[in-house]
Amino acid sequence: MLTLYHHNISVCAQKVRIAFDEKRLAYEGKEIDLMAGEHLEPAFLAINPKGLVPVLIHDGETICESTVILEYIEDVFPQHPLRPAAPVARARMRTWTKVPDEGLHIACASVTYASAFVHQLRAHHDRKQWEERIAKLPDRFRAARQKQILEQEFDAPFVRDAVLLHDKVLKDMETVLGSQSWLAGDEFSLADVAIIPYVTRLERLGLDGMWADRPHVARWFEAVRARPSFDTAITAFRSNAYDDELKKHGINVWPLVERLLAA
Repeated sequence: MLTLYHHNISVCAQKVRIAFDEKRLAYEGKEIDLMAGEHLEPAFLAINPKGLVPVLIHDGETICESTVILEYIEDVFPQHPLRPAAPVARARMRTWTKVPDEGLHIACASVTYASAFVHQLRAHHDRKQWEERIAKLPDRFRAARQKQILEQEFDAPFVRDAVLLHDKVLKDMETVLGSQSWLAGDEFSLADVAIIPYVTRLERLGLDGMWADRPHVARWFEAVRARPSFDTAITAFRSNAYDDELKKHGINVWPLVERLLAA
C-alpha cells in the first residue's frame, strides 16, 4: 500500500503525484495543512523530523525527500518506466533531477514567499504567531530566510539571486530543448517530472514572461500541460490558504521580477 503525505501546491509533492499518475499507481493521499502548521506538529514530525512534505509510506517503510521517492518508486514499480534505458540518457535525467536539490527549490521558495506567501502568512497570523511558527521550523537556515522575506519581501538580498537562478535554469532548458523533445532526450522522463512544478509555479505567479523569448521552453511547457498527469496531479489540487495562482487573480509581480533581472 502506498500512502503519500503531501500538500496541494507543494512543488515537491507535485513531482511525486505526477510520477504516480504517469506510472498509473494508486495511492492514498493524506494532505498536510501547511498554513495551519500541521507539518510542525509532533504527529507529523514523528514521521519526518524535518517537517517537510512529501513523505511516502510503503508497506510500513518511510521514504522522505521527493527526489529519493521518485527513484524509489522506479525501483519498486518498473512498469511504465520514467528512467530512460540508455545509460547516457539516464545520466542526463539524473543531472536534471539534481537541479532542484542543488538550489532551484530554495530559489523557488524565496520567489514564491516574496511574491505571494508573505502576504498570505500575514493574513492568517499576527506577528507573534508567525514568529512562533518560524521558531518551530527544524531547519534554521529556512527559518532565517522566511523571517527575512517576511520583513523585507522583494528587498531581501537573496531574492534577486533566486530570480537569476530561475533564469539560468530556463536558459539551460532552452539550449537542451532546441535539439530534443524532452529534457533527457526524446522520451518523457523523471527529468521533466522534476522540473515541471517549478516552471508551473512561475506561470502561476504570472512570471511566464521569463520564457517569452524562449520558444523551446514554451513548446515544452505546452506539451507538459497536454499530458493527463498535469491535470490529475497539479490542476486537480487547487490552492487553499496558500495560493500561488497570482496570475489568475490579476496580481502582477512581473514588474518586480523584471526589475531584478535587469539589475
